[in-house]
Amino acid sequence: MRCTLSRLKPWLTQLPQIESRLWLVPILILALALRLFRLGTNSLWFDEAFSWIVARRPAWAILTQRIAPILPPLYHFLLHFWIRLGENAFALRSFSALCGLLTIPVMYTLGRELFTPAIGLAVALLTAVLPFQVYFAQEARPYALVVLLSALTLWAFVRSWRGTAYGPWVGFGLLTALSLYAHYFTVFSLVAFHGFALLAWPRDRRCWRGLLLSDLVAMVLVGPHLPSAWAQTYQVATHFWLSPPSPLQPLKTLDYLLFSHTTPLFLVPVALFFTLSIFAIVTWEATRACDKTRWWLLLLLALVLTPILVALLLSWLIAPVYLDRSFSLVTPAYVLFLGWGLAQLARRSPLPLLYGGLAVVVVISLGNHYFKPDPAKPPFRKVGVVLRGDWQEGDVLLHLHDSSYLPILYYAPELESYLLNNDPDAWLPPYTWQWAGQRVSSLDEVVAGKLRLWLVVMPGRINDRQEELLAQIKARYEEKKEWGWPAVDPVELRLYNLSGADANSPMDMSLACRVCR
Repeated sequence: MRCTLSRLKPWLTQLPQIESRLWLVPILILALALRLFRLGTNSLWFDEAFSWIVARRPAWAILTQRIAPILPPLYHFLLHFWIRLGENAFALRSFSALCGLLTIPVMYTLGRELFTPAIGLAVALLTAVLPFQVYFAQEARPYALVVLLSALTLWAFVRSWRGTAYGPWVGFGLLTALSLYAHYFTVFSLVAFHGFALLAWPRDRRCWRGLLLSDLVAMVLVGPHLPSAWAQTYQVATHFWLSPPSPLQPLKTLDYLLFSHTTPLFLVPVALFFTLSIFAIVTWEATRACDKTRWWLLLLLALVLTPILVALLLSWLIAPVYLDRSFSLVTPAYVLFLGWGLAQLARRSPLPLLYGGLAVVVVISLGNHYFKPDPAKPPFRKVGVVLRGDWQEGDVLLHLHDSSYLPILYYAPELESYLLNNDPDAWLPPYTWQWAGQRVSSLDEVVAGKLRLWLVVMPGRINDRQEELLAQIKARYEEKKEWGWPAVDPVELRLYNLSGADANSPMDMSLACRVCR
């Protein structure tokens, strides 16, 4: 009997962890359903079309940044191989959905190892249902990959810090390098990791050797990419469209990292109230935690706040680099912090009410995300349907902004289309058009020998010179038909009859587009 009990004892001690892992299965099923539901329904917008165009280039060109998008190469490099499964919207976005799904067991493991199995499940559930995680797991952009790598990097740091061997530190350095190849803001997270190690110096000096080893591994792997990274950073700092953030922007960012663009406008103040109230109370509870737990909570807070505050200062002092979605790498630490807060519900505090209100906003926001198209993303699929349906021989398509040019390349690649690259310059640098599409020529060259002109206009992105150009087109050619799709960033499609135009009144060449060479 004693022998039997002695054999059962190790299994019985692991029973709580086994039960928690079983509960992880329905959470993963829920997460998969949320990420696949209506995955390919909405149109691809400019950024997603850009991801598609880059991913279709040769793998080596992507990795060596010869096509020079202003992003690190890892996401597009992986997407290059993924799209061999298909290039429709569902297939393009499914890579992000996979990254979002893989993040959940990593987050569960982190919550279990840092705190308890119950908190691990709470963290996994939050990761599964939070609208920010769902939103970017359904978009063909690198942010779901960034979240996954950030969670893995944090997990590697925790295992390395608690271990005694140097092998885990090598793994941490490798994951750090991969994270840097996914998003440059990983540098700010490294500041938090090193700050945590510096504060822990009197307690545990042995980890510094391992941390320095991981730094060396990361530098060796990232070193060849540093010239490209510097060039891209300079381009963002000098030519990007960002403006300096307000001092209160970090408060809105904390809400954005939970809900993204999904919350209905009338609920935004409510979501902001719940978010900031929970964050403040959980931070206060963290100061009262036991010593061991408090150190890990301090690291999580540092990982959340350091990138946000450093980017804020850089935006004020040097050049604007503050963009809410760029802080996706802080969400693993953020969700872990809030997941630990769920364990404090038994205490006398307003936390149960606040978390309940947050859950209601999450459900409403997810419904809004699924069934109400994002007003900031024009329905380019519908534009493509009209173009392909009414296209005739002798037609030509013209865009005034690359925001419409790239998505229509995706939805109607067979059409002859051009981009008017006049002021303000298209967001992509001129050499990009050597591989992204046809070269741009003057308007008179575009319409030569053509019968009809299709014009795609983004009214919110038109400057004074383009307004004058539009007036000249309207005066010169007969407009046959016009379509419009209202949105935050609306799009209009106009069809002009070129026959009978006055050939003796050429377009003002100061307004014509430049050839990209």
